[in-house]
Amino acid sequence: MTETLVRKRRFRGIGLATLLAGAVAVLSAGPAAAAEKSLTFKGGFPLIGDQQVTVVVNAEIPATATAGEPISVPFSLDVDAGQAAGDGLRLVGATKISGTITSKVNLAIGGQSVAIPIELPIPETPVPAEGSLKFTAQGQVDFTVPAGTPAGEATSSVDSAATTHVVTDSGLGEFDVDLALDPPDQDTTLGTTTVG
Repeated sequence: MTETLVRKRRFRGIGLATLLAGAVAVLSAGPAAAAEKSLTFKGGFPLIGDQQVTVVVNAEIPATATAGEPISVPFSLDVDAGQAAGDGLRLVGATKISGTITSKVNLAIGGQSVAIPIELPIPETPVPAEGSLKFTAQGQVDFTVPAGTPAGEATSSVDSAATTHVVTDSGLGEFDVDLALDPPDQDTTLGTTTVG
C-alpha cells in the first residue's frame, strides 16, 4: 500500500465530473435547463486495486450566451467511490477527507476547441463507519466567453482526465490522485448553447 497508488486512483472520477460542470458554466447566460450526467471512471486504490468511481454531475445548461460577458454558475457533483474505497480508508484509520479537484471541460464551436480549466473544492467529509465512500462537491465556475468567439452552437463535453489533491487525517496525509474515464467511449457531452 503506497501513497502513489492512493494518489492515482481515489478521486479521479470527481475531476471529470467537474469538467462537465465547467462546460456548463462557460455557456451560462440565457435561460437554462437542468442537466444530469452520470459517468464512470477507473483508478487504482491502495490494497484493493483498480476500482470504478461513479460521478453524477448536476448543472444548468444555458440555452444562450454572449461572447465577452462574464458568467458565474453554481454546480454540484455527487461522487460514489465505492464500498472498497470506504474500506481502504477505514483500514488506515481515516475518519475524514477533503481536498481540491482540478480538470477541464472542452468547448467546441465553429471548428475550434477551447479547454476551460476547472477547480472544485472537496468539502471536509466524514468517512462512514461502513459502506460506500460518498460525498457531494459544490462550487461555482467563473468564466468569460472570449470576445470574438464565433456565433453558433457550442457543445461542452467532459475531458477524460482529472487530478485530485486529497487530504486525510490518517497516515496517508495529503496526496494527488489521477483518474481516467472507463470505459473511454462514454458520451461525455453536457449539452449545447447558442452563442450570439
